[in-house]
Amino acid sequence: MDTSFWDAGELEQIVFTFAIVNWNTCELLDACLASLLDQARKYPCQILVADNGSMDASVQMVARKYPEVSLVCNEANLGFAKGHECLFAMSKGLYHVLVNSDIKLMPGCLDAVYQRMETSPRIGILGPQILGEDFSVQPSCRRFPTLRRQWIEASGLNRIFPRAPLFSSYRMGDFDHRSSREVDQIMGSFFVIRRDLIKRIGRLDMGFFMYFEEVDYCLRCKKEGFQVFFEASARVWHKGGGSASMVKVLTIRRTMRSMRRYFEKHFGPWTLFPMVGIVSLELVTHSVHALFSARSFFATVKAYSLAWWDVVTKKKADW
Repeated sequence: MDTSFWDAGELEQIVFTFAIVNWNTCELLDACLASLLDQARKYPCQILVADNGSMDASVQMVARKYPEVSLVCNEANLGFAKGHECLFAMSKGLYHVLVNSDIKLMPGCLDAVYQRMETSPRIGILGPQILGEDFSVQPSCRRFPTLRRQWIEASGLNRIFPRAPLFSSYRMGDFDHRSSREVDQIMGSFFVIRRDLIKRIGRLDMGFFMYFEEVDYCLRCKKEGFQVFFEASARVWHKGGGSASMVKVLTIRRTMRSMRRYFEKHFGPWTLFPMVGIVSLELVTHSVHALFSARSFFATVKAYSLAWWDVVTKKKADW
């Protein structure tokens, strides 16, 4: 294969830098890279992969099949934000794109992204419309979390009344994700960042292992005066789950740790007390749901009990 198209060259010649952090998702990563190479041919691009100590054949597969990809091999699972740190340092694109390994680009996706970003210079972060495994439109935008909204999330009322304005504010139950608009936050599975924004606000906060780092970044973007934008005409297919599904108990604990850190960072240490209440409610409602839905009741109780203790003891969110 002629790889000259993918040579880094001068900064202004690189349009997109695609940055992927991988952990044990060899087959998904293979399909993702093939999709990027296929759909990005008209744009000078750079593809970066950081492998977080995978125990499958991910590293060997990338080295063998994709010599045009710059591969970084970490000895351990550094998490999402720390895994991306070295990729930010290597990035040369006008638009730095965080890409989950379980993503495939749909035809025309990059054209829509490029057109919107080039014609709207105040957009700092852009996210596409996300299609699920069955190609149905998936909710991928949310409003910023508040303590009130997280209480509602923990209660489960948003799931019982998914379109009621009182209960659906956080998950934007009033939005069908079929039109383009400015939003508070977008899902981090395909997360386009303007290089000028990175220069202004820096990189991802490595105090988050995973979860809420993209929420934090969107809030920082807004505070700097840039927009976060959802582009419905750009579409990606998303399998969902990925590496997080391999460690479900730890995933729940990391989510709660990160949520606590997000609130403390942006609203102050006093938020610990309502956060303890929120996680306590999460423990009760998720345990009851697991009990009556024939799901893993004991694993659920264990996960949320440990998450409760993590929040009470203010365990760090970076592991």
